[in-house]
Amino acid sequence: MSKRKIIFDTDPGIDDAVALLTLFNYEDFDVLGITSVAGNKGIVHTTDNASKLIRYAKKDIKVYRGAYSSYSRVKAGLPAESRDGGNVHGADGLGGVDLLADPSNISSISAIDFILDTVRKYPGEVEIISVGPMTNLALAIDKDEETMRKVKKIWSMGGGVFRGNVTPVAEFNYWFDTVSVERVYSLGNDVDIVMVGLDATHQCIFDANDLTFIRLAAGEKGELIYAMVQDYLNAYWKFNKYIGIVIHDLLPVLMAIDPSVCSKLVHSNLRIVHEGLTLGQCIVDLADSWKLNKNAYVAMEMDVRKCKELFMEVCFGKEVKENYLSVFPTL
Repeated sequence: MSKRKIIFDTDPGIDDAVALLTLFNYEDFDVLGITSVAGNKGIVHTTDNASKLIRYAKKDIKVYRGAYSSYSRVKAGLPAESRDGGNVHGADGLGGVDLLADPSNISSISAIDFILDTVRKYPGEVEIISVGPMTNLALAIDKDEETMRKVKKIWSMGGGVFRGNVTPVAEFNYWFDTVSVERVYSLGNDVDIVMVGLDATHQCIFDANDLTFIRLAAGEKGELIYAMVQDYLNAYWKFNKYIGIVIHDLLPVLMAIDPSVCSKLVHSNLRIVHEGLTLGQCIVDLADSWKLNKNAYVAMEMDVRKCKELFMEVCFGKEVKENYLSVFPTL
């Protein structure tokens, strides 16, 4: 059976990094390329961070540099605004771990052209896992909407129904570029778009025991991830009073690998607020009150145990998963 064709659109970011290291290890995925976008950090950092992770994982994959700012600013030719994820991800976006970029794995082809060329080559086969602002996808729609309607599926980490993080009602990725969110979900009639938002991701907290297990039992990669998440740990204690972390961008990767990790997925109409106090808020009609076109599949409940077990197995191997089951027979 042929492998599934994947483009990973990302703004690394600590949780992006963990998601990417997991994605690289799943043998049934053919990762065709990594597209970088501004978000958690500026485009130079996010492109370099993707390059660092490819080099660390020893993968023959290219990074394609994407949008330097939000859709509206790119279209207007304005410089990038200074509104990234702050110090949540450390100064460099990867928690300060000592990894080197490899200029040879950064392509001269733009992210937008790479996405379109790839979908044209494999119409109806390419799945995009989007874990940053959706700017690259929106710009690709502008350039060739017909081709973008031939994407097989989009898995998106972003948004929220009942909670936010950058404001009380808005999640960072969708808040950063609301226009792109609207552009992408306009494909919803032709492309299945799965929104894995904060309602889903915050159910899966990797607590201090999980993280200590990863450091002690998961080898060099486990030690790297543990070192990487220290700024993240501090941020979650400061803002959420969690002794642990939420690895948001990991969840759509796990769902793409095994959709059954989501125990409640609602087909719904999704719209987003573009201005005012509720900028970035997702309006998700879970009850189908408006009887409008259903353009999104929204993850609302996760099987947390299944998520953690799948992560341990795919990212670190079956032996680490078996050890995890032995040490933590129940949650």
